[in-house]
Amino acid sequence: MIFKGKPKFEHLDQYLAQRDYKAAIEAIAEEIKRKPESFNLLLRQAEILGLAGDRDTAIGIYRKLARQFAEDGFYARAIAVTNKLLRLDPEHPEVTRELAEFISAKQEAEEASRARFKPVKPGRAAGKRGPEPEPATPSTVAPEPVTTPSEPPTGEEVPLTVVVVEEEPAEAVLAESETAAQQEEREREASRFFAQFPAQALMELLDSTSVRSFQTDETIVREGDPGLSLFLIEEGTVEVVTKDQAGRPLVLGQMGAGEFFGEVAVLTGRPRTATIVARSQVTAIEIFRDTLDRIAERFPDVRDTLQRFYEQRAHATVEAMLQRLRGQRD
Repeated sequence: MIFKGKPKFEHLDQYLAQRDYKAAIEAIAEEIKRKPESFNLLLRQAEILGLAGDRDTAIGIYRKLARQFAEDGFYARAIAVTNKLLRLDPEHPEVTRELAEFISAKQEAEEASRARFKPVKPGRAAGKRGPEPEPATPSTVAPEPVTTPSEPPTGEEVPLTVVVVEEEPAEAVLAESETAAQQEEREREASRFFAQFPAQALMELLDSTSVRSFQTDETIVREGDPGLSLFLIEEGTVEVVTKDQAGRPLVLGQMGAGEFFGEVAVLTGRPRTATIVARSQVTAIEIFRDTLDRIAERFPDVRDTLQRFYEQRAHATVEAMLQRLRGQRD
């Protein structure tokens, strides 16, 4: 064979170009075994199945992914998957309604839970409920036979469960675990943007979002252009670039999964304040300003939602990077 001796996944594009979907499906399946949590790989698997004509299996994967992501609080991922499903088969408009209703119901349940289990001040009883048990410490935990759980127990630090080998120092394992946890928290925090919309408004928003893919070094938005949409990065890394006083490119920083860009231009009407360039393959959800304006006209509370979103994110925007740059110059 032409590709003998090399991993099949390296030749996925060639398989697809030759319409050898059987080989492509095998190649993507092998890679998913290596990286089972890769968002792009799972999406691509469903896309390839769709190209191969196995639409039912592809739709089943999309639905399962969307539901799982929504249950885990990754609403943006769920939205992206739903968008892909509808591209494959527009005859399933109910998936948007189901997702919007699920997100709204989950948000209401979380708010009710927070209100019900507010921390009780020391010295005060919490009705007939007894005090919550003290968290276990290493000195109070009775030794038990070690089993291999499917997921780490709640409250236990993940690095403590990692078996460290000589080739990978404990510090590296800890740093990698913390980085992954921080990224997931960023994604969940960004996803809460969607949870702030009423169910009907959210449904309209989901119907109007677009999932975009960008290749490495591709310019996504350009400084000075009109700000017609905002983006939420789902996977990949982008670079924020402006110009110095001499007109030369000046890199302000990078953004990754769970971070927004373009919201300042959309919410203020000003032109783009920086150029955004993909530094890897990027998947992003694009939300258009006219969509937000149309929804806000029908649902007045959405204006307040957008204003809170803008204020809460003021410290993390491209605009904040520019302000820091101007401060350094002064």
